[in-house]
Amino acid sequence: MVRGVKSFGILVVSMLFITGCGNNEKTLTCTNSEEGSGIKMDQEVTMTFKDDKVTYVKMSIDNEAVDDTIIDNWDMFVSMIESQFEEKKEDGVNLTTNNDTDNHIFNVSLEIDLEKASDDALSEYDLDGIADESATYEDTKKDAEADGFTCK
Repeated sequence: MVRGVKSFGILVVSMLFITGCGNNEKTLTCTNSEEGSGIKMDQEVTMTFKDDKVTYVKMSIDNEAVDDTIIDNWDMFVSMIESQFEEKKEDGVNLTTNNDTDNHIFNVSLEIDLEKASDDALSEYDLDGIADESATYEDTKKDAEADGFTCK
C-alpha cells in the first residue's frame, strides 16, 4: 500500500514536470496589411497570455515604399519615422528599427514584457494600463479581427 502511494506520488510529480506544472499559456498572432500613400504596411502582433491575461507583446511593422515618389524621397521618409521611434532597451521594453535601403523597407519592432515594464515605459507607447486590462484571449482576438487583423 505504501509502495503504491509512493509510486502514485512519483507519477503525479513527474506529470507536473512534464506538463509544465499546469502552465496555462497561449499565444495569439494577428497580422494586417494595408496600402496607401505609396506605402505598404505589414503588421504582425504576437501576444502571450498566461492564465488568460496578456504578459508579453511583440509588434513588428514593415513599411515598404511601393511608389516612386516615396522611393525617391526614402531618406526623408526614414528620417520622419526615426524621429517618431527612438530605439530603446530598458524597463521591459525593447524597440528596434531596421532600414533596408536596398528594398526600401523600414521595420519597427517593439517587444514588451508586461511583467517587467514600468507604467512610464508603457505610457510612452500609449499602452499604459495594458497590464491591468481584463481582456481575455478570446476578447482580444475578437477586437483585433474587428480592426481588420487576421488572427490565429
